[in-house]
Amino acid sequence: MKIHFKNNRDERIVGVLTTPNKKSSEINIIIHGFTSNKEYGSKITAELLAKNNINSLTIDLNDCGESESKFEEMTITRYVDTILCAIHYCEKKGFRIINLIGTSSGGLLVMVAALKYPNLNSLILRSTSAFDAEWFKEFAGGNKGLAEWKKKGYIQYKNKNAIKKLKYDYYKDALKYNMYKKSKNIKIPTLIIHGTKDPVIPIKNTIKLAKNFPKAKLVKIEGADHTLGVNGDYTESQIIILEWIRKAGK
Repeated sequence: MKIHFKNNRDERIVGVLTTPNKKSSEINIIIHGFTSNKEYGSKITAELLAKNNINSLTIDLNDCGESESKFEEMTITRYVDTILCAIHYCEKKGFRIINLIGTSSGGLLVMVAALKYPNLNSLILRSTSAFDAEWFKEFAGGNKGLAEWKKKGYIQYKNKNAIKKLKYDYYKDALKYNMYKKSKNIKIPTLIIHGTKDPVIPIKNTIKLAKNFPKAKLVKIEGADHTLGVNGDYTESQIIILEWIRKAGK
C-alpha cells in the first residue's frame, strides 16, 4: 500500500507499507543507500519479508524517488529526521516493535536514528558505511578537493542519470557522525552483514566498527559484493536477515 507522511520540514515523504501479518505489532523500516530509492534493494528486501509473513515499510528519503525536497540541501541530520518521522508514523499505526534495516550509507543513518530514538528493537546493517565524511573527502579529491568544495559551496554529484549539486553543508554535517566512535552508545541488538569482496566499503571498515558495539553480531559473507550477492546469488544474506528478524521480535 502506497503511503505518505510529512517530515519536520513539512516535506512529503512517500513509502510502501506491506503488512501480510495483520496481527503482528512488529514492523521493519527499510532505508536505502545514498541516491537510491525504495524501488531497488529495499523493494527486494520487502518482498522477501512479505513472502515470510513479515511486515515492512520502505521509504524514499528526501529527494529520492517520490519524496520531496532538494538534493543539494540534504544532510545526514535531515535524512535522520525523516527516518524518525517514519518511526512515529509506524507508532501511530499501532506498531510497537520496530526494527531498522539500513544499506550502505543507509546503515549509517539508522545507527544515528538509534542514538536519537533508543526504544528501537534492533538494527540490521547491510554493507554499512561508518563515517561518510571519509568517503566524501576521497570523492572530492582529498584536502585540496575539500578546499575547492568549501570555496565553491557545492560539488557535482552524479545521481543515477542526472548530475546534481551537493552543498558543502553535507560534508560539514557528516563530520558529526563518526560511528566508529559513537556506536559504543547503541545498546540494542545489532546485526552487521558485510561481503568480503565489497568494492565500495572495505570489510576492514566494518570489522573496526563492529568492535565498538555493545551487542553486535558481525556476519561476513565470503565472496559477496556491496549488494551482498555472490555471483548474483543473495540466498545467504536473505537467510541471515530472516533468522535475525524472527528472533528479534521474541
